[in-house]
Amino acid sequence: MSTTACQEGDRSRQTSTDNSPEQQVAQAQAQSEKAFDDARDAQKTASREQREAARAQEDVQHKQQELQEAQAKAQKEAQEAQASQQQAQARTQQAQSVAQQAQASALAAQRQSQQNLATQQQASNETAAANERIANQNTSQQQAANANANAATQQAAIAQDSQAAPAREQQISGDVLSASAQEVLVSQRGEPELRLKVGPRTQVQVDGRAASASDIQEGAQVRASYRTDESTGEPQALRIDATSRAQPATPAPAESGESSPGVPR
Repeated sequence: MSTTACQEGDRSRQTSTDNSPEQQVAQAQAQSEKAFDDARDAQKTASREQREAARAQEDVQHKQQELQEAQAKAQKEAQEAQASQQQAQARTQQAQSVAQQAQASALAAQRQSQQNLATQQQASNETAAANERIANQNTSQQQAANANANAATQQAAIAQDSQAAPAREQQISGDVLSASAQEVLVSQRGEPELRLKVGPRTQVQVDGRAASASDIQEGAQVRASYRTDESTGEPQALRIDATSRAQPATPAPAESGESSPGVPR
């Protein structure tokens, strides 16, 4: 702007010698108006720049306020997070303490349960041993009572038989197909079986010990003596000696026209 004024001054000095006073006044007035216009434009530019600077300042202040708010919010959230972490640590420690107490209680309960189980097992073993002793005593007493009863029955039967007329006594040896308290079914070398009736006079021994006919196992070997009842025609067993077998004997195959052993007729 100063350069322009200098140039204008040079031109005015140059033309001052050539122009008339009126022209010089007109030129000065024109220069003055132009200077006013330039000043006005400069003022407008300065006002615009000032407004832009004010807006920029407002933006800076707004950003600073937002930054302060964000910092305050971040600080608050950090404090809340720290408080939450402390609370979580406290709850974790409390949970660990409760878990340790529960584990200790569980171990104590397990030890008590094991002690109770051992006590119960010992009591059960003692009870089982006592029951076994009692059962053995009862069995021995029952066997003795049965032996005495059988002996008395046999003696009575012998005494009664000695008073009656003797019948012809027969012998049979074979394998037992079935046995009950009333009869014993005997097969001899695959021949048709003989059904021996058992009565109170029948003497029964199993493996050399007094027993009842129902104690004879299927497949056992027997040697029996019997008489045929004159009134019924049925063989009545007088004495049966049985020997137990570990496994039932396999009957011999039946021949044509004969009944298979083990099948009652």
